[in-house]
Amino acid sequence: MKKSAKIKLLGGLVLVGGAFALSSCTASFCSNSDLAGLGYAYEQGVTVYCDADEIPEEYRGEGLSWKVYDDNDSLYAYIPVNADGTYAAKKAQYLDSNVLASAASSHYVAPTYEFWKALDQKVLDEAIATANENGYNYSTSTITAAEINPYSEPDVTGLEAGVSKNDDSVLRLFGYVKFYGENDTLWGNFDQWIDEIDLELGISASISNDFLNFYKTTVQNTMFVNRGCIATVPNDTINDAYGHYGPNGNWQVSMSLKDWGYAWGKGFLEGLIVYPVAWLVDTFANGLDPSLSGVGQIWSIVFVTFIVRAVVQLLTLKSTLDQQKTQAIQPQLAKLQAKYPNSNTNQAERQRLGQEQMLLYKRNHINPLSMILVLVFQFPIFIAVWGALQGSAALTSGEFLNLQLSSSISSIIFNFTGEWYLNSTGWWTALVLFIIMGTLQFLAMMLPQWITKRRNKKLQKMTANPAADKNAKTMKWVNIIMVVITIVMGFSLPAAMGIYWAIGALISMIQTAITQYFMGRKLKKRNGGAK
Repeated sequence: MKKSAKIKLLGGLVLVGGAFALSSCTASFCSNSDLAGLGYAYEQGVTVYCDADEIPEEYRGEGLSWKVYDDNDSLYAYIPVNADGTYAAKKAQYLDSNVLASAASSHYVAPTYEFWKALDQKVLDEAIATANENGYNYSTSTITAAEINPYSEPDVTGLEAGVSKNDDSVLRLFGYVKFYGENDTLWGNFDQWIDEIDLELGISASISNDFLNFYKTTVQNTMFVNRGCIATVPNDTINDAYGHYGPNGNWQVSMSLKDWGYAWGKGFLEGLIVYPVAWLVDTFANGLDPSLSGVGQIWSIVFVTFIVRAVVQLLTLKSTLDQQKTQAIQPQLAKLQAKYPNSNTNQAERQRLGQEQMLLYKRNHINPLSMILVLVFQFPIFIAVWGALQGSAALTSGEFLNLQLSSSISSIIFNFTGEWYLNSTGWWTALVLFIIMGTLQFLAMMLPQWITKRRNKKLQKMTANPAADKNAKTMKWVNIIMVVITIVMGFSLPAAMGIYWAIGALISMIQTAITQYFMGRKLKKRNGGAK
């Protein structure tokens, strides 16, 4: 295999493989309060709060429903339970499917009904206290279910017709205290409550250590898999709440604002690249569409792509020009290969060909190793931009043609929930994006080769050249492999990153066409107009 082909293939494989391995290598910007909010978006307990007349008939018996506070005659609660012992409250979807079902398969003994009831009560008490610390004025003797519940109805997912979101409710704003604690600690309140419940109910009625560790690991994994916590500018129209979280994808989480000092504390790349890129996304998205409905985020990605590519081109201008010059002198390289048709098998011809090629590079001021230098420089930028787009809180909100920008293309493209032809999940939007991205990546990668091939057609081939033919076939297969790897990788990208890649590929095509045109004219003039 030709050395340049080996370099290109090796560099590309390193870039793609490294991106897969290091796509989460930039630090998460999620604070403990952010993580607690993400955890509560999924695990909201099992207790349903309602008015006295809203208790279903089957739960009106002794012990099945209760008055939440003795001096409050309007606030009641109940815990819906299925025949198999799982919890039927709509808010308990995650607990049932992700925790209890998995725990049962691992033979962990689940806590009792009384444990979950006691835990939910402590969450509510602390949420009310935290609300009052933040300027609200709730009293346990007068607070109502409407002031507590996240939705306008007691036991709903929030997707039902006629049900609206209750933005200022106690549990929506302050339910995160379930996984938070004093001194900005994760699990601080929860751990304290476990000890208290052990004393109140007795250890046998509480939670076993095995189940507790399993529960915390499961919830914490859900917290950490979500990275969209880089909020850099206030957005009062949505109370700094972002995302499509929770089992039904319709829960927003308030994210603490991050500054540049916070970013530098996370790491060098985080401060140098990740935060500035995320800030640009935030600034453009909020400036264009404060409601973050989706269109503003699309335009913000477009603008950020142009800015990032412009900065990279300025910093790698010499190496980029060397690459373009290498493509531009391909006809002259082809002439040299035609001059030494047996270089593939003849050692002397191979050496003379190599010497003349190096002279050609030197005459045109080309550094053959510039390709590697560009890859080495671009790799951390690629990873950091990926981290910024993954971490941007603004990109977790809104949608474009039902496509959520923070979701991976692969997770959406096969999601035909509901009437598939209505695109309710954005699956065909994801499909179109994937096709556009893959096509543009293919064209951007192949365009330099097509330009070179067109130029080489103008050369009069005086003799057969097995070495050149073999190298051409090798480069062709290298390009095909790289295109396949790139497209496969693109399938797992978040939709926002797919848009970034598509726009970047389009910019590369335009840049290649313009640069090759002027390079060709310059080389033609340097060689006295000879073709």
